[in-house]
Amino acid sequence: MGFDIYGLKPKENLKRPAMLDEDVTKMSEFRQEMYFETKEKWYDANPGVYFHNNCWYWRPLWAYVCHVCDHILTPEEQNSGCYNDGLEIEQERVDLMVVELEIQILMDNHIRHEEEYNKRLEDMPLEECNICGGTGHRDDAYHVGECNSCKGSGKRKQFDTKYPFSAQNVENFVKFLSQSGGIQIF
Repeated sequence: MGFDIYGLKPKENLKRPAMLDEDVTKMSEFRQEMYFETKEKWYDANPGVYFHNNCWYWRPLWAYVCHVCDHILTPEEQNSGCYNDGLEIEQERVDLMVVELEIQILMDNHIRHEEEYNKRLEDMPLEECNICGGTGHRDDAYHVGECNSCKGSGKRKQFDTKYPFSAQNVENFVKFLSQSGGIQIF
């Protein structure tokens, strides 16, 4: 599962190639390769059109954005941004978000946040493995022997450690926001 964020009125730095309006399922393999390469280059040239994160990266990014922009986003919007329900935020407020987030970037606060976030994840104590019940061994319909989840230790990292935070991801998102003309989150 991932989150797809679309610009509502993105700045177009490079005109959309006509090829991208064709049905990719009816193309030859060679033409499909050209299509996807063209699409990627068009997205790179027009960063306000589309932004994607898988759920693991999106949730920490969105939490950071909500923290920085808590005076811009309503509690309902902050919550809705964690779902694929089509939340729209108009350009005027996205522009305010960009200002706040750019200040954080200029002050390297997003880098400090990444360091603190990673330290917090590292310091989380291990928890009992819920797959083997902390025994380190399995004997079920799926696996027999050493538990493949905890590698036989009976302990494993907490689930929250699967959600990484990246300062570069913040910068990429702000670049997208700054040229998006408003956003919609799916």
